[in-house]
Amino acid sequence: MPVRKYQQYDDPTDYNYQQEIEFEQTPLYQEYLPEAETSPRLSELFFFLNIAVFCVLTVLFSFVFLTMKMNTFMAFTLAIASSLLTIQTYRIFAKKRQAKK
Repeated sequence: MPVRKYQQYDDPTDYNYQQEIEFEQTPLYQEYLPEAETSPRLSELFFFLNIAVFCVLTVLFSFVFLTMKMNTFMAFTLAIASSLLTIQTYRIFAKKRQAKK
């Protein structure tokens, strides 16, 4: 295998090219811009609040149905349906109320 011959070039274009690359490089960091959006945080809060209200309503309705000596499966099924119906009714009521204003 032949030995490579390393030669130093005296061509000025090579040096100019290297200098241009150094000047054109962008910085390796990016300035931090804080997020100004607060609405996604509020919507996430309402989402989890909706889940919590659904759970509490399901427990309350299941307690009511179980105290009426209903079948357990039917009590929980009706409790879930009643909770969903209550939440949807409240949403419709809130939208109508907001539309009046």
